[in-house]
Amino acid sequence: MNPLFVQLESALQQRAQQAAPLHLFFRDDDVDEDEASLRRLLRLFPHAETPINLGVIPGRLTKAATSLLIEYKQQHPQLIELNQHGWQHTNHERSGKKCEFGPSRSFDEQLADLVAGQACMNEAFGQAWFPVFIPPWNRCTEATARALDQLGFRALSRDRSQSGFVGYQFCELPVTLDLARYHWRAGGAMRPLEELAQALAQQIAAADTIGVMLHHKVMDDDAFALLADLLQLFKHSPNVARHTFQSLLTLIDRC
Repeated sequence: MNPLFVQLESALQQRAQQAAPLHLFFRDDDVDEDEASLRRLLRLFPHAETPINLGVIPGRLTKAATSLLIEYKQQHPQLIELNQHGWQHTNHERSGKKCEFGPSRSFDEQLADLVAGQACMNEAFGQAWFPVFIPPWNRCTEATARALDQLGFRALSRDRSQSGFVGYQFCELPVTLDLARYHWRAGGAMRPLEELAQALAQQIAAADTIGVMLHHKVMDDDAFALLADLLQLFKHSPNVARHTFQSLLTLIDRC
């Protein structure tokens, strides 16, 4: 176990002493092809008896990846959840931050992409996927929210820095920490591990729900080793409930 996990263990012990349950989910983005890093992730989570929510890019999903995901979903139905990650993960903004479902796109354009994505997910997985929408780059607009509501999505998962939408039937389940530890603007440079451990310890102490974001495509051996240690730490913490989006939604009355 990494020595930096001492502060995480301390935060978890304090929650246990306070009888304060912690709800936890992991979300991995950019699932589109059968690759070694995805297979490594798919082996790791069932081994740790921990659920993983997979953001599938429907417009880029290959047949090989479909077969792989179906195989693991059938083997571990309670631990593998499949969700919709955009449509083609394409940036449509000519300026500003990258966004597939952004301000330059109309309601009708966004609705058409969401419908196309739903159709691909239904064709690939039938009833085996759960209608949570994960917008690429964690950004979308009010038009997206209207379209999601119209199409019956159960939840929207973005980054917690994004302002929540009000007045819709779906719930919001934001991620709170990027475990891959990459500064994207620096070309994938990893944050100091001390910084990550401190941020996670603070969230354990203060939050009721933690959402951890992963990107298997950019995770190296060190990142996978850290994740494996973290999964074991949470697995052996009796007051931590580990969730799929679907199981998490059962705790929210209005959803």
